[in-house]
Amino acid sequence: MLIRKTQADDLPHLFALRARTRENPVSLAQLEALGITLGSSAIALEQGWHIGWLCELDGCYAGFCAVDVRSGEMLVLAVAPEYEGLGIGRKLLAQAVATLQAHAAARIWLSAVPDPSLRAYGFYRQQGWHSVQVLSADEEIMEYGAS
Repeated sequence: MLIRKTQADDLPHLFALRARTRENPVSLAQLEALGITLGSSAIALEQGWHIGWLCELDGCYAGFCAVDVRSGEMLVLAVAPEYEGLGIGRKLLAQAVATLQAHAAARIWLSAVPDPSLRAYGFYRQQGWHSVQVLSADEEIMEYGAS
């Protein structure tokens, strides 16, 4: 298992992986509708606004995460279905938190779906995250650290 920083040439593979996640897939078209494109992501990486980490296993992209160091936001954490349960998400999330801490983020936060039937619901809570605001049935804001 290799965890390394994301490079711009990794982005097409990571966008494809994001569309394949089991519980919360997001297609390229959906990301583009949100203004998240290969080009905008490459610029954010190049400018240092976003920092990403990816996990390669057996020569394949197994998972990735990305953070926005300006806002302290955990932007995405995705693991390919065939690599779930191997600790990849936990390692990537720890790397994301460490990156935001190293950049002295005043607040480390993410947006998630507040559905207890989803794996992410329990996963984030087990990793030290807590809900600070439920915005809708589809979105809650979570923060890392002491509640």
